[in-house]
Amino acid sequence: MVSKMMVVTFMLIAATTLVGAGCSDDDPVNPTTSIDTAPPAVPANLHVDYDLENAQITWDMNTVDPDLAGYIVTKERYGITEVLVGTPTMITSYEDPNPQGGPNIYQVYAVDQAGNQSAVATVTLTVVLNHETHTLDQ
Repeated sequence: MVSKMMVVTFMLIAATTLVGAGCSDDDPVNPTTSIDTAPPAVPANLHVDYDLENAQITWDMNTVDPDLAGYIVTKERYGITEVLVGTPTMITSYEDPNPQGGPNIYQVYAVDQAGNQSAVATVTLTVVLNHETHTLDQ
């Protein structure tokens, strides 16, 4: 019986302290500002088309994150990353006029207005040089 009374007394003190701090005219309650740390969704359906000259990278528009700032696009070749679109931009495609022979790894990620970045979506285009006819093949 004594232990039940201690629990009830403790709960009343905690409730009184919480209500008292929140209702004082001398110390108004300041709403806490929540910090956005949630990344936007990963760009979906990343795809590359190649016409023996240009690579056209496309993806679906993010429709679930109202605070989306845009997309960043990079290309990696043999461990060297080239930034193709460095500022978050509201686009759903990018045309690379200069895919080189070998693997061209395109990476797209979404960025929200708080600067949070999604995971990277990746698609690879490998340009093979046909040495017999000196033409580019996909």
